[in-house]
Amino acid sequence: MAVRFLHTADWQIGMNARHTGAASPKVREARFLTAERLAEIARQQQVDFAVLAGDTFEHHAVALAEVERTADILGRFPCPVLVLPGNHDPLEAGSVWERPVWKAFNNIRILGEACPLEMGEAVLFPCPLRSRWSADDPTAWIPAGSGAGRIRIGIAHGTVEGVPAADRAHPVPADAAWARRLDYLALGDWHSLQVFGDARRGFRMAYSGTPEPTSFGEKASGRALIVEIDGPGAPPRLHEVETAQLVWRRIEREIRQPGELRAVREETERLAGPNVLLEVKLEGALAPEDEAVLDSLGGLAGQFLLFRIEHSELLPCLRLEDLPEGPLKEAAQRLEQNTQEADTASAARLALRTLLRLARGAGA
Repeated sequence: MAVRFLHTADWQIGMNARHTGAASPKVREARFLTAERLAEIARQQQVDFAVLAGDTFEHHAVALAEVERTADILGRFPCPVLVLPGNHDPLEAGSVWERPVWKAFNNIRILGEACPLEMGEAVLFPCPLRSRWSADDPTAWIPAGSGAGRIRIGIAHGTVEGVPAADRAHPVPADAAWARRLDYLALGDWHSLQVFGDARRGFRMAYSGTPEPTSFGEKASGRALIVEIDGPGAPPRLHEVETAQLVWRRIEREIRQPGELRAVREETERLAGPNVLLEVKLEGALAPEDEAVLDSLGGLAGQFLLFRIEHSELLPCLRLEDLPEGPLKEAAQRLEQNTQEADTASAARLALRTLLRLARGAGA
């Protein structure tokens, strides 16, 4: 008695991707290409079924052509596909789930009821959402005693306690898998892969993350999970599968010394590629000899699908010799002398850089 299935979530089909500007058509198209890759992964991995744990769509106003294309891709999965309504696509009047296209594919099942569902050697406990916002635990209905003798798998969409989220809708207890006596709880909502549990209790609940990143800062996205469970009570084995078409990267640096900006340029050049979206944020002190390097960074934009650089906090620094005679220059000279002393060098260098930056801002 064993099961092997694909856990994915948060496809966000229909997102407008306006935050990516001219790259938005490719960003939107990438979500469909990733969905097609997931169908192929399901075939290669010979899974028993696939689970989409919510937010297949960004909203209910998704264009009909995009809904039909999504359904067609799901219909090409070589196994049953179990689709849970999430908080972006909840099961409500006028929802995307009322479209007739879902009836055209025998392998697609929309999980619209909170009731046990037998699936081979497993019994599934889906927790569909019926509204975008709720303070109720979507897993609360799962009976701890039913489905005895089978592998028990929960499917839910919400915010696990302790996960840093701006919106804490549909809260899921951090011990939900154990409290509900589940062998595994497949989660959606958080766009980065995160696993819950420990070696003693087993890693019995996880966010798969979005298979295609939606923005910068999703540090463990672009993945799906293959989940294997040998039998009731057996610890799940989770295997990460990389799925993303596009690469999202962010460089954040505080420039402290002349020449450090060259390392940022070199890192930027290494990341270049037609499928890469890069955001660079710089702050600190800009030495006169590095101004040309900063200008040259903008020249690399054509090597990326999207390139943004923010350097409003990278302020030109004065040199000590640029300061006018007076108390400010005397203070700077004393700090420079302290940079030569081992016990004060680090603090003195920081204080000197700060003083020179402030002096530049004050128009000294």
